[in-house]
Amino acid sequence: MGADLLALAIAMTAAFYLKYFEDPRRTHILLLHLTYQRISLLLGGVIYLALFSGFKLYRHAWRFASIEMVWGVVLANTSGVVCLIFLQSMIHPTLIFPRSVLIIFWLLSIMFVGGERIALRLMNLGRAHWSGLLHLLRRDTAAKQVVILGGGTDGARLLRALTEDLHDIYQVIGFLDDAPQRQGIFIRGVRVLGPLKHLYTLLASGPLDEVLIAMPDAHGEQMREYVLACRKRGVPVKVIAGLAEVLSGKARARLEDISVEDLLRRPPVQIGLGDMRYLAGKRVLITGAGGSIGSELCRQILVLQPESLLLLGHGENSIHMITQELLKHFPAYRHRLHMIIASVADEKRINYIFDQYAPQVVFHAAAHKHVPIMEDNVVEAIQNNVLGTYNIAEACGRAMVERLVLISTDKAVYPSSVMGATKWLGEEIVRTLVGWYPETNFVVVRFGNVLGSRGSVVPIFKEQIRTGGPVTVTHPEMTRYFMTIPEAVTLVREAGAIGHSGELYILDMGEPVKIVDLARDMIRLSGLEPDTDIKIEFTGLRPGEKLHEQLVMEQAQLQPARCDRMSVVV
Repeated sequence: MGADLLALAIAMTAAFYLKYFEDPRRTHILLLHLTYQRISLLLGGVIYLALFSGFKLYRHAWRFASIEMVWGVVLANTSGVVCLIFLQSMIHPTLIFPRSVLIIFWLLSIMFVGGERIALRLMNLGRAHWSGLLHLLRRDTAAKQVVILGGGTDGARLLRALTEDLHDIYQVIGFLDDAPQRQGIFIRGVRVLGPLKHLYTLLASGPLDEVLIAMPDAHGEQMREYVLACRKRGVPVKVIAGLAEVLSGKARARLEDISVEDLLRRPPVQIGLGDMRYLAGKRVLITGAGGSIGSELCRQILVLQPESLLLLGHGENSIHMITQELLKHFPAYRHRLHMIIASVADEKRINYIFDQYAPQVVFHAAAHKHVPIMEDNVVEAIQNNVLGTYNIAEACGRAMVERLVLISTDKAVYPSSVMGATKWLGEEIVRTLVGWYPETNFVVVRFGNVLGSRGSVVPIFKEQIRTGGPVTVTHPEMTRYFMTIPEAVTLVREAGAIGHSGELYILDMGEPVKIVDLARDMIRLSGLEPDTDIKIEFTGLRPGEKLHEQLVMEQAQLQPARCDRMSVVV
């Protein structure tokens, strides 16, 4: 406040001297006006401080002060000049400051008051950089030479975060972006060097410590060759999540090592979400809530503000972990998240849960999914996948639940395994109950392998590569349909929104991918060469496995659903 008053005093004095620059009486004129208007000036000083406080100019964090702070300075000083004119006209109207003096004072006050804050921001940024440099000297390391792929909003946001980092000093040598209008421009002082293919030149010409991808909308096929080129030269690649993904809960706002999910051999499916009001304000039950699909359902559904969320699972640790994660991000649901430890095969327990909590929407994700294990545990597979599905579906019908969405698998099509046969029976049970309980909307969703889920090949391959191999693949011609966890959960939510009772939905997942090709990609992503650094061994088909999976039976027909990239099986 003292600095602001001093800045205003200097601005007022300078305004008079600039106005009467050629008049030798300028000091006398200044003192005369100050004497007659001393009361209005004192009151004006108090009003200025009140305005500065009202516009939150004393609450800005200097290191992050931005254009909003400058706009506050302009508005506060403009309001202050208006109040000063009013005070002078009321207290001593015969000797009001000349209009030209007030205009000059207004401009100078904005410059001086705003300049103080800009100087403080620069000082804080300078201190941050000095701190970072000292940190580097203590570690005896140099600044990381990085290039950012993507010169859009996310790229600019990433650059700002890097330049203000206190602990790690990054030297961003430039941006790469394919947009013609961005070629050669500067973003926060850093130039767009050229299109994305210029990355090959940078990798070959000089030291590059890291490549940062700030293109959340870029699909895997587009980025595959660039990522593999970096990995081949031992340059780490990281990707930053987009702001929309962060707010929706699909990703965290931090740099992540790029994963195989970002390198699907097709663009990720973008489904325009339908009316999600069927979840808002409702009591929602998720079975298998501690699993990969179930836990992601929990994260995304809480964003839609249900009345309460029931997390049902057989494993107490997984249910506890996802509940603690949800409470961290949604503390308002502390008394509306219910941990339920139960087996879906226990009919009496399931009926008790439905009577006690009266859920309105149910997502049934609980199932035994590991094909070879279920070949040796037939009874358990039937109890969980068949009887458990019947118990849940029948309880939904009896309790007149609004919607039940069953999560199934492509292994239910022409099943060759116990697991596939039990999931097919589960589908038939749910579709049969449509005629028994017309008040409940029974919907089935079927999809292929989910990358990153428990039991998928991705974590197995990662561990095998980490330990030096070999990477084991059952058969060189084996193919599977792959999708990401967000794609799977989006499909489930969308089917719940648009599905009619008895309908079965599938997602357009493109062409099936050879497992051996996926293994080779993951080896290359680790900076190694398949069959040279890491061997690939073929172990033969396991019990119950097929070479190729199908999403629908041959006699089935597909009809387009009400949203793109989804179909209804009829």
